[in-house]
Amino acid sequence: MTTYEINDLVALTRGALAPAASSSAAARGRDALAELARAAAAGDAAAAFAYHELLWDLHADPDRRTYALRGWIAAAGYEVEEATIAPVELAEAHEPAAFAERIRGEQAALSGLVHPMSAHLFAGEPSLDEVKIYLRHHWHRSRLFFRELTELSLARPLAEASVLFRNLYDEGGGEHSDRAHPFLLQRLLRHLGVPCDFDERPALPEARAYLNNRIRCARAANPAWGLAVLYALEAGTPATHGAIYRLLRRLGVPEEACEFHRLHMTADIEHTEETLGLIAALVRGAGDQGIFLASLRHHRGLGRRYFDAIWREIQETRAP
Repeated sequence: MTTYEINDLVALTRGALAPAASSSAAARGRDALAELARAAAAGDAAAAFAYHELLWDLHADPDRRTYALRGWIAAAGYEVEEATIAPVELAEAHEPAAFAERIRGEQAALSGLVHPMSAHLFAGEPSLDEVKIYLRHHWHRSRLFFRELTELSLARPLAEASVLFRNLYDEGGGEHSDRAHPFLLQRLLRHLGVPCDFDERPALPEARAYLNNRIRCARAANPAWGLAVLYALEAGTPATHGAIYRLLRRLGVPEEACEFHRLHMTADIEHTEETLGLIAALVRGAGDQGIFLASLRHHRGLGRRYFDAIWREIQETRAP
């Protein structure tokens, strides 16, 4: 796809959100986003860059008046993405206990803790500046988790949504909103002088692709997509945050600034078990379990590419 064609599709998509845009302009914008998504899925790097830039804006725009329209446009891209991620083929469905055991194994094999960057940070001798780079991206991965929980709960019946609401309640600090988890992380980042605005756009395209996928999965009609991502995030948290906490203390960061990571060393164990309960109730057939496994692997693959990009950024600061 040429630069001119990409720019034209971008303009059509953005034009759909203009204040006086007609319904036909909105439809053209939706079709344009889908065309960019198809080119991205076919391996066009420039189209993928433009697609995820647009998708980020569709997700991040705070204007409530356009929320439904932005979701409708974004769904055209979601449909293309879901069609290109083949489910894992299962001859038959696993029983819930066996499926839980399988996804625990998948999660362990795909853990970010096995990445070379993690080895350097948690078992090596990283500089404080290198840790700050990592933590800035940690902010991007953590600050909007509450929105993903909200999106995942929107279309679920109360018995299922209430499980997610409990998680959201904890994420929001319970009865103490000033102790919402992103605010605790901000306390650490401000102590270290790391930028941590809520409306900050991640600079790395790998970050936008990874984070956009989390929103897509949370909004998916089949809950297997979103539950796979939620499970991956919750199950990996205690070990990852424990490693970060020990790193920060080793670098002399005061205890009070480390509360976010100290809390997550244990808090998400219960959330993981609750998520497994939802998975057991909702992801039972071979088809749904295949989608769950594909979503888990796709999410971890995007996470791996994001980690690769952060690792390159860290290594560039170390070059002579």
